[in-house]
Formats: sequence, C-alpha cells, structure tokens
Amino acid sequence: MSLNKLFPFFYLAVWCIILFILPKDIFYSGSGVMRWIVFGAIFLILPYFLYKSLELTSLAKKARTGIAYISVFLGIPFGIWLGMQSDMELKNNGKQTYGIIEKAWLVKRKSRADVWSVKAKYSVGNKLYHTSTKENPEKTISLGDTITILYSKTTPQMSEILELEK
Repeated sequence: MSLNKLFPFFYLAVWCIILFILPKDIFYSGSGVMRWIVFGAIFLILPYFLYKSLELTSLAKKARTGIAYISVFLGIPFGIWLGMQSDMELKNNGKQTYGIIEKAWLVKRKSRADVWSVKAKYSVGNKLYHTSTKENPEKTISLGDTITILYSKTTPQMSEILELEK
C-alpha cells in the first residue's frame, strides 16, 4: 500500500484525536506548546493531508488546492463546538472561586476600536491557574481587583470572569 492511500486515514485520524482523545485542558491552558501543536494541526497539517487525499481523485489540481485552502475554515465550527462544550461544562460542573486581576492593558487594533483587556489568576486545590485574556470594553475591572471566577471542577483551566459576563 502506498503512502498516498494512507492520507485519508491520516486526515480522519488527526480529526478524531483532536475531537475525542486530546485532554480538554490543552484547549484551555492559555499557554504551552501543545496548544500550538493543535493549532498547527488544524490550520496546516489537516489541509495538507486533505490535499494529499484528494490526489487520489480525478479533481484538477486547482480544485484540490482550493478545497484544501477552504478546509482551513473548518476551524470555525470547531471553535464554535469548543465554546458550546465549554458552556455546557461550566453549567454542569461549574464552581465559583475568587481571583485577582494580574494583568490589565489596552489592546490596540488597526481596523477596530482599541479594547481594554484583563487576565486573572485564581487558585483551585492549592494549584494556581490563569484565565485566558478577556475583553473588558467598559474598563470596569482594574489591576489588582478581586473578581469572581466560574471554573470547571473537572477542567479547572476552563474558566470565566463572572463580572464580565453579560
């Protein structure tokens, strides 16, 4: 069996690993090399595997290339699905704690209005966690403020700053 015939299997295997096997804490860690590997898999490796898989068909090279480039947009429904999973997880396994804003800064944007952003730290079971960057357009929270964090009991990296939820 040639390597080209394995590319469809590789394509499906990588999606299955991302969707069903990878631990959730990788997606919510906010840092670390593993998160960048997953990002690279979705936006680089998967389109390549799809392109190589399409070489087994009678599609023209331009069509194969176009389909591979368009497949990058599968990251959008994946992000939506991840957000829905996060909301469901926080609803079913959410617990509150207090955290402190450890970083607050103005994010300058070229084509849109600048926005105030914050990042908080919180402790769960004597382990320190950090929220991802959260937008605070009204600038209601400042550096050093104590805030309420909703986190998942099963995946403490998954969190929301309740004062920023509308």
